[in-house]
Amino acid sequence: MKWMVSLIALTVLLGCGGRLKQLAVETMENAQVTLTAATEAGAEETALTTWQTAQEMLTGAQTAMEAGAAERAYRLSLRAYLHARIARETALAIRQEALVQEAQAQLKMSLQRVAEVRQRLDTVKAELEALNER
Repeated sequence: MKWMVSLIALTVLLGCGGRLKQLAVETMENAQVTLTAATEAGAEETALTTWQTAQEMLTGAQTAMEAGAAERAYRLSLRAYLHARIARETALAIRQEALVQEAQAQLKMSLQRVAEVRQRLDTVKAELEALNER
């Protein structure tokens, strides 16, 4: 009976370990894809610390997986994924903020031009009225 319980316990542990290893591998792949997307978004320049942390955690996860520590690899890869997402979103937000500032500057210039044109128009109208009164 003890032998049977031990066999079932071993089977459950091996089955869960295989799933955890697969989950760790998939999470590492997701972290790598997200890290690549963060790099493409410019996170190396705009969110360097978070991007570096994600890179280091992913490297740590790969090392843990090679050492057979699937649970540690899963945890590190999940944290790497989250840091990569934060780095990507930060980079995108900074890019969007720069675009907004550029658009605001262009709008300000356009409004100045409109004011100048209106002033010229008012001047021309006044000159026209003066000519009509003569």
